[in-house]
Amino acid sequence: MARQKKDPVFLNDPCWYKDAVIYQLHVKSFFDANDDGIGDFAGLIQKLDYLVDLGVNTLWLLPFYPSPRRDDGYDIADYRGVHSDYGTMADVRRFIREAHRRGLRVITELVINHTSDQHPWFQRARHAPKGSWERDFYVWSDTDQKYQGTRIIFLDTEKSNWTWDPVAGQFFWHRFYSHQPDLNFDNPRVLKAVLAVMRFWLDMGVDGMRLDAIPYLIERDGTNNENLPETHEVLKKIRAELDALYPDRMLLAEANQWPEDTQPYFGGEDGGPGDECHMAFHFPLMPRMYMAIAQEDRFPITDILRQTPEIPENCQWAIFLRNHDELTLEMVTEQERDYLWNYYAADRRARINLGIRRRLAPLVERDRRRIELLNSLLLSMPGTPTLYYGDEIGMGDNIFLGDRDGVRTPMQWSTDRNGGFSRADPASMVLPPIMDPLYGYQAVNVEAQTRDPHSLLNWTRRMLAVRRQQQAFGRGTLRMLAPANRRIIAYLREFTNDKGEHEIILCVANLSRSAQATELDLAPWAGKVPVEMIGGSSFPPIGQLHYLLTLPPYGFYWFVLADESQMPSWHVEPVQQMPELATLVIKKDLSELLGQACRQVLEQESLPAWLSKRRWFAARGSAESVNLLYAIPFCSEPAPCVLCELQSGDDLYQLPLGFLSMAEASEPAGQAAAAFAVARLRRGARLGLLTDAATLAGFTRHLLASLRRAEVLQAPGQQLRFQPEPGLAALEPVEDEDIHPMTAEQSNTSILIGERMMLKIIRRVMPGIHPEIEIGRFLTQRQFPAIAPLLGEVSRLAEGGRVLHADDPAGLYRQSGRCLAVDAGYPGACHPR
Repeated sequence: MARQKKDPVFLNDPCWYKDAVIYQLHVKSFFDANDDGIGDFAGLIQKLDYLVDLGVNTLWLLPFYPSPRRDDGYDIADYRGVHSDYGTMADVRRFIREAHRRGLRVITELVINHTSDQHPWFQRARHAPKGSWERDFYVWSDTDQKYQGTRIIFLDTEKSNWTWDPVAGQFFWHRFYSHQPDLNFDNPRVLKAVLAVMRFWLDMGVDGMRLDAIPYLIERDGTNNENLPETHEVLKKIRAELDALYPDRMLLAEANQWPEDTQPYFGGEDGGPGDECHMAFHFPLMPRMYMAIAQEDRFPITDILRQTPEIPENCQWAIFLRNHDELTLEMVTEQERDYLWNYYAADRRARINLGIRRRLAPLVERDRRRIELLNSLLLSMPGTPTLYYGDEIGMGDNIFLGDRDGVRTPMQWSTDRNGGFSRADPASMVLPPIMDPLYGYQAVNVEAQTRDPHSLLNWTRRMLAVRRQQQAFGRGTLRMLAPANRRIIAYLREFTNDKGEHEIILCVANLSRSAQATELDLAPWAGKVPVEMIGGSSFPPIGQLHYLLTLPPYGFYWFVLADESQMPSWHVEPVQQMPELATLVIKKDLSELLGQACRQVLEQESLPAWLSKRRWFAARGSAESVNLLYAIPFCSEPAPCVLCELQSGDDLYQLPLGFLSMAEASEPAGQAAAAFAVARLRRGARLGLLTDAATLAGFTRHLLASLRRAEVLQAPGQQLRFQPEPGLAALEPVEDEDIHPMTAEQSNTSILIGERMMLKIIRRVMPGIHPEIEIGRFLTQRQFPAIAPLLGEVSRLAEGGRVLHADDPAGLYRQSGRCLAVDAGYPGACHPR
């Protein structure tokens, strides 16, 4: 009863395992704190912050119990202890406490199918009388001919599932190694002892327990002794005990079976919630991810997912890229196994039993693209992903070590001695660190990759951070898409949370070594905007037509399908880049714009594209032929400008051009002028923009000053006349008066000068006196009160004495009542407000 009242760990989320990212590690191989050459719990505690920074939230510890370690700790000699090499029970308690303090949950092993032959239970059984409950703790027989229909799992080392024990005078049953006798669950005392062991570790704070090899718990004549109904009766009793005392804890089934044979291990046969294991590994999916990449065909993945049955709502698949130290190939056909062996383990030393004893990076020949692709599938497929220690940095293996020790080598932390794992004498190491030139700790280690923003370690951190943003990855449904290109796999993950918020994630991956294009039928989601999750960039909205995507070799995308009005908070608005303007090069001043090189670019590329976007351009949308007639220097350094006139067809337009430095263009005050840039301009190392001078305050001030001085600019065959009216002299010059170009484009361009005047640039040039000038001057001279008085104009006198004005000449107008107007062009006028 005391256990029921105890505050459970993380009780606020009983389905925490659905959002978990599991990190699997060997205590002995992770970090050595006491420098004896063997990793320990004290060292693991020191590295907890590294695991938090990595982005995982659940730690799965491989067996750390007292053991002869003939099967890497799965041959347990004492269920309630800690191997002395790894520390003490106090160290374990401190580890669990420190892990929980950092928000990390802990999963450990509950190996209930067998023990070590050194376990006190077995020693007691072999000495007990035949038929006693002590002897019946294990499975015994006077003959080795029972259960003939049972397969041998470890074909490399075992010839039979029976081994003779001379002390007991009988054969004992074992599904694995001959030093691992199987427990007899037909003896009720065995289940009672197992439940006591489970309570022992759960009372200590362990959050979950992996049930090792559970399909083999029960034996019956005439069967293959796998997945028997009595096995599920045992599991239901274990789950009932767990739910009664520890409702926030989890059982993870290791059942290396086909999906339909694994499904019963969740329970819930009546359609209700699962009442056996909360989770189970999806063994058949793992090798088919590798097969799909090898064959460049999504079918192996989609086929096994279609064969995967539904599971209870409170249950979850666990998925991995290898069954910790082995790419097991039991759940494939013989033809598929031969194919995978030949492709991924051509060196027969890499093969073991019915699998491949290699790490992820060597399996794909250090191909970073395939490593990332496989991890993207692992992190986005339905289920809880499990990462194996060292894979986040691309550690290698040593196939010259026996059994599966080649993939259990020490974690590589730095270039220091023994890879930073231990300061011990290298000869005393639990396993030798990897030292080859490709995967050795000098080349592959945490310290170096932490400092490299593009390393596999930092990529993994970013991917896990992205995955945490969406619950759909862990809890969502799966909907496969079927693009015509089978080198592309595409699927949707959908989830609706308690608040009614709906998440839709589109995952697309290229399984091929070459770039691929694909068309996806996304019409049901028309109107949604795919937002790429890693960079935050938005793609074009989805429509009724097929959605076209191209992917690089082994590339992938994760998209959130968002409503355009409700983009995710992490969405990054595209940076408003400058258009790809041509760069003009001058050596002295802007008059060189009339030179052949600059003129050709302006007339054939820059000006036609620029004019077609202007409202005042009569042939808007079609500026096929543009001639630059003249460029008269006007403003001086540091912001030079020129007075120009263009001809397009039969029409003439005036366009003053000025220089805007890149520094000014990047400031808020210069962004409006930068938006009207015609081209980039470089003189030596000085780079800037050639823009419409009407947007530059310096141009307006210089034009006003020229009007006051009644300047005349001489040019070959013509002259520009600045003609002030008497009213301009009455307005005193104001130094640094505010200049505000009006942003709305009309058939002219207006510029506000302080609160006193407005300059009006009329773009289209025509011969003769413009009516607005003529009428404005007439009414100004007669002091008509309802107009803005004309203060001046600019006109061009061409050869033969012909005067040219703009459609509405440049005029400067003075403030008068509520009206303010200024015209300015090369015919131009100036009016007070």
